[in-house]
Amino acid sequence: MQEIFQKHINNQLNFLKEKKLLVAISGGLDSVALTHLCKEAKLNIALAHCNFNLREEESNADEAFVLNLAENLELEVFIQHFDTTIYAQKNKLSIQMAARELRYNWFQELAEQLSFDYILTAHHADDNLETFLINLTRGTGLEGLTGIPETNENIVRPLLKFSRETIISYASQQKKNGEKIVVMHLLNT
Repeated sequence: MQEIFQKHINNQLNFLKEKKLLVAISGGLDSVALTHLCKEAKLNIALAHCNFNLREEESNADEAFVLNLAENLELEVFIQHFDTTIYAQKNKLSIQMAARELRYNWFQELAEQLSFDYILTAHHADDNLETFLINLTRGTGLEGLTGIPETNENIVRPLLKFSRETIISYASQQKKNGEKIVVMHLLNT
């Protein structure tokens, strides 16, 4: 997967190579794989993690994992805590929509304040298919049937061409090689 990812960066996303990039990282398999792929591709990345305080100790464990990952990979990391429930109630939003709004607003603030050129998210082909199907069932027009764009202003989704299965396979291979101890944690949870 690393070789295909590198070719994809070189051929379709070459504009990322000399830019300052912020990787949105939840601590889940997809965003951790994206972090490793970017690091191996020698992209100039820093990490941004949101603690939405929705899962008590699990939220704190994700944050600790991301901090440990950043230290192991020698990457700068930014952490933001949110009171998502109060924000959702105040703005009459679902928890999911509140978290999305908080997340993207903070990423944009970071990008502006610290001169990040692009924000990378770990959306993959399965997410794209799911979005397409949701939009189809809602009766959206042709524009809504396009799915998730790979690039949308300063948001880039470099894993869109990869399936979840491919990402899991990549992580498993890293575990077999003993190269990425942090990926082992993800496969065991």
